[in-house]
Amino acid sequence: MFGLPAWLMVFPVLGFLIFIHEMGHFLTAKWFGITVKEFGFGFPPRLIGFRFSPGGTIYSINWIPLGGFVRMVGEHGEGIEEGAYVRQKPDKNVILVRGRHDLPDFYGLFAVPRTASQEDIRKAYVDLVELINLREPERRHSMLHTLQIAYSELSNPEKRAKYDELIKDVEMEPAEPPDYYGLMEVKQDANQEQLQAAYEELLQIIEKKRPENRGRLTRYVEHVYAVLSDPERREAYDRRLRDAAPNEVSFAKQSVLKRVVVLCAGSFMNLLLPVIIFTALFALPHDVTTGRVIITAVAPGSPAERVGITSGDTIVAVNGEELDTHADLIQEVMSSLGSPTELTIQRGTFITGESVPQYTSGREEIVTLVPRVRPPDLTVVEHVSDPEREVSLADARRYEANFQIGDTLTQGAMGVMIGTVDTQMVERNFSLLQAVPMSFQQMWDVLTLTRSSIVRWVSGGPDPGLSGPVGIARVTGQVAQIGISPLLQLTAIISISLGIINLLPIPALDGGRLMFVIIEFLRGGKPISPRREGMAHLVGFLVLIGLIVVVSYFDIIRLINGDSVIP
Repeated sequence: MFGLPAWLMVFPVLGFLIFIHEMGHFLTAKWFGITVKEFGFGFPPRLIGFRFSPGGTIYSINWIPLGGFVRMVGEHGEGIEEGAYVRQKPDKNVILVRGRHDLPDFYGLFAVPRTASQEDIRKAYVDLVELINLREPERRHSMLHTLQIAYSELSNPEKRAKYDELIKDVEMEPAEPPDYYGLMEVKQDANQEQLQAAYEELLQIIEKKRPENRGRLTRYVEHVYAVLSDPERREAYDRRLRDAAPNEVSFAKQSVLKRVVVLCAGSFMNLLLPVIIFTALFALPHDVTTGRVIITAVAPGSPAERVGITSGDTIVAVNGEELDTHADLIQEVMSSLGSPTELTIQRGTFITGESVPQYTSGREEIVTLVPRVRPPDLTVVEHVSDPEREVSLADARRYEANFQIGDTLTQGAMGVMIGTVDTQMVERNFSLLQAVPMSFQQMWDVLTLTRSSIVRWVSGGPDPGLSGPVGIARVTGQVAQIGISPLLQLTAIISISLGIINLLPIPALDGGRLMFVIIEFLRGGKPISPRREGMAHLVGFLVLIGLIVVVSYFDIIRLINGDSVIP
């Protein structure tokens, strides 16, 4: 395509799969009302970003098109250290860069004139913080954040001078209003009698807990009460509340169940995508190669020989599943390593001068064997002294005629050589009612085949084909050159792998974060320190990067030596 190397197809494939994964996190976070700061396609630096409402989620397109990301409030444990809020550090000059005609009234927030001294501003800030801390209403975090920004601008002479210059001749926009209702601990529809009772109670609390600041705090409470008691001023205040930015909802403050759902949603999307891909491939008309799967040779002492399979027999089905080619036989057998497996066969034999075996019986037979997890490698010798390690030259040549003394006879799980004859192309398609169950079966076959390959590898068998980015890129390029259907199948298989791997309890992955959520649940709701959890994820990330580098090194060595990246 466009004269570009085929291996470049790995970028859109992996980018799409990672984006789908992150979309799962994004959709469930939105569903639960968690504040999502940004949902991006690709990785920064940002190319373009937009939001549909003030303070809403930023939807961005970024320069590095290798996936996507979701930035949620509290996703790394912010705000839960020792049960308290972690104050956010306001960005430098965050207000000044908003522009001349969108400036909040910091002086109005502290109820001081523009000519107020630094000491007056400091006292007003302390009073407001004390009053907010005294009652700890629901919007405490947002209120303190607003006050910190305002105080940061007015307490620094240079920044205050710039602010004063900007607001000169500008009609001010009030700052985000403090939560008067939360401060008084009344509902927004509270009547005058309820306001009066709350006002008197708050004055008593100030008298008891903050007598040294009674004067300044009382004046502020009187101001709040006056605003809420006057219908016109209260209506204006309510309008400001409606226009203010919404409260941030932290991921870290959600229930265990909600956090588990959000963390698992990415892998769920990766496992849902293969169902869609396989269903589409089964439902749409597609060409399939079919033929007879024949046995061309049987290894001495193998499971196949022990159940009476001979050269010339045809394998019709495995565990009741009919075969199209010998590739289907390999997949079915590899999925059944170490387990009893039923083979439906038709007896046949090779006739001298014929390349295709002839049937010797029209009746199908069923035999049961156990495919070996670790087939033996036998040394070819003249006379066998150790049947577990050696095979006679005569027996070896019945399996393959070119064997010599000292060669090694390597067998498969069944101990047979196979092939497909009488091949032809047929067009197939299935209804959705058939295609959906078939797609789940296909996914199950992929998982069981992977499990069997890993078990075989751990038992000392061949490398199951573990590869890093280099190997995946090369295989993707090779498959892309074959056609769109094989590329979609490979995409589905990679998606399954991403979905499963991300759920493993490894720090830095979703499964690692899920592990900390479960630990919190087992500790009765007491979370792990964000610093400790962050350190664990950092170590896990470094280990993953190290593994990727090591695997990529061996991929590159295979390429240099001209070997296949996937063994």
